[in-house]
Order: sequence, then C-alpha cells, then structure tokens
Amino acid sequence: MTGWDVHTHLIPPTVLAAAHRGEFGLAADAEYLVVDGHEKLPLGKLGDPAALLTWVDEQDLDGAVVSVPPALFRYDQGIEWAALVNQGLRELAGPRIRVLAHLPLLNASAAALAAALGEEGIFSGFALGTPGFAGLDPVWEVLDRLRAFTLVHPGHSRDPRLDAFYLSNLLGNPYETGLAAAELVFTDVPARYPGIKFCLCHGGGVTAALAGRWQRGIDTARPGIEPPSLPVMEALQRFAVDDLVHDPAVLTLLEATFGQVLAGSDWPFPMGSDDLDRRRAGTAEALTRPLGLVEPLDQEVAQP
Repeated sequence: MTGWDVHTHLIPPTVLAAAHRGEFGLAADAEYLVVDGHEKLPLGKLGDPAALLTWVDEQDLDGAVVSVPPALFRYDQGIEWAALVNQGLRELAGPRIRVLAHLPLLNASAAALAAALGEEGIFSGFALGTPGFAGLDPVWEVLDRLRAFTLVHPGHSRDPRLDAFYLSNLLGNPYETGLAAAELVFTDVPARYPGIKFCLCHGGGVTAALAGRWQRGIDTARPGIEPPSLPVMEALQRFAVDDLVHDPAVLTLLEATFGQVLAGSDWPFPMGSDDLDRRRAGTAEALTRPLGLVEPLDQEVAQP
C-alpha cells in the first residue's frame, strides 16, 4: 500500500435518507439526488462507499479521504444541516475511509461545533467551500488549535458568463479556489494561524499562476492592500495542494510554489483523475490522521 487519496466524495447516508423523506429541500429517485429543486447529483458511485473502496484497491492505496460534494455545502442551512451531514460522515468513517467534517461557516456556533468534532477523534479535518472567508478569525483560531487538515474545495461561481461551455467548472472552479487563497494570503492567515494545514483543491486553481502578480500589488502599494507579514511565495509554501491539474507542466509550477503537492483524484467525478501518483499519495498519511482531543472552547464565534 502506498498512501491516501485526499480528494474524494461521497453522499452521506443520512443525506440520502433525508432526501427520500423530502426533508431539507432534498429529493431523490433511482438515479439522482436533487438539491433545492435544481441541482442534480448522480447517485451511483457517489452513494456507494464500496465503490470507493474498489477505487482504493485498484490504485493500491491505504485509503481515501472523503468530503461531501460541493452541492451539499449549503451554508445557508446552518447547524441542523451540518449535524445531519456530519452524522452521515461518521457512519462512513472506517480504517480505509477518513472523513472531513462539514463546518457551518456562516453560523455563530461554528467554532464550538469545530471543537466538539475535534474531541471525537473520528474526523480527519474539515472541508470548506468558498462562500467568502471574511470575519472568520474565530474559526481559524479553532482550526489552528486543532492543527486541522483543512481542504478548501470550490463552490459554484455566480458569474452567469460561465454558463456556456461547462465553464462554471472549467474556469469557475479554479477561479473560486484562487479567490479563497487570495483572501487567506492577504489577511495573513498562514502566518497568524500556522497550525492549520490548508490543502487547496485542483492544484490551487489559478493561485500559482497569479502569485507573482499578487506580490507586485503588495510591492507597489495598490489600493486596499494591507501588506501581510509574509511575502506571497513564503505564505504559499505553507499550503498544500492536490495534483489534479491534468498537465505535467503545471505540476512543475505547483512543486515550485507550494509546500506540498498531494495526490487527489476528485473521485468519482468525470473531471477527476484516472490514475494517482503513488509518491504523492504517500505524503498524506500524517496530515490526514484523525484529529486528537482538544480542550473545549469557552466561547462561540461571533457572527461574520
């Protein structure tokens, strides 16, 4: 065995059960989970942990790290939704499936929930979408305290120009990840909260290509920029990324830009990888071990 795939997805069984009951704005038939009446997730492999373990065996891996598909982030649904999702993720966890908890970023109880999840020793970290990271210092404090592996996965871009040519995925996803990385870099999160083990999906999106431009903006004191304590390239060395870029030349750039490049397949989606790099898969073992015990927090997060 040679390591872990850090970027795979499953629909938690509790979410499927809620869909069959018609709860939380969900519906399901034999083929699809329908979210809020419009977004469809194909069931098949997404609802089948055994299919994921077959992938793990085919790739000769120790296991896979699971987060929910981004259509299920649903940050407007708050604590009750997070509890449903996380209970289903607990049910999926096992020796060869590590799970990343859902964190209700826009809810005032986010930090208290994060601490409780860390105490359980079941979750291997957290998966965050990209709803905007302003005002989340109290959340970062919790994740820093947990030394949490924190996967940043793009959500849907709201730019209607991306509706054609599948650009909402081909261009929108890399943009969303780059925007999230920029928010973290320009608010000095990597320096202020060095315990967080951020991993950006899809090779960090556009981040590596724009790092020099971001530094130029800092060096020339462009409007609205408060210089972070770390130069951009030094800050990015504190991030990991997955290797899902479909271009060997881009992998060379990633290795020069980020601190670690991990193996991530985006299984079972069509834009994912058919074959993992075993060397990069081996580097994720320590990063994604289940979180240990932490002391409870004394206060909750202030509303962003």
